[in-house]
Amino acid sequence: PLYDAAWSREPYDDELRGYLSTASGPGYGLIACRTAPNWRVEDCVALGESPEGSNIARSVLAAAWQFKVRPPRVGGEYRVGEWVRIRIDYGVERRRR
Repeated sequence: PLYDAAWSREPYDDELRGYLSTASGPGYGLIACRTAPNWRVEDCVALGESPEGSNIARSVLAAAWQFKVRPPRVGGEYRVGEWVRIRIDYGVERRRR
């Protein structure tokens, strides 16, 4: 299964800025990553992007080493090693919670 990512901490704009500087927005990049210990991700792959050919997904892949994502909970327990879907919007206003 591929779960929706639950951020432990959303990436800051300045953490993404350098990676996304080569992408064409507005749009989004969608990747899938395996959750790892300490809220990290690994083995990420691109799933898609919009607009197509914008290089946003490639940029998000490059920035993924710094993402902090909670592993999905299955049966009330965190499942490190499960795959999550991460979407990063570029060139659109992101809301902070």
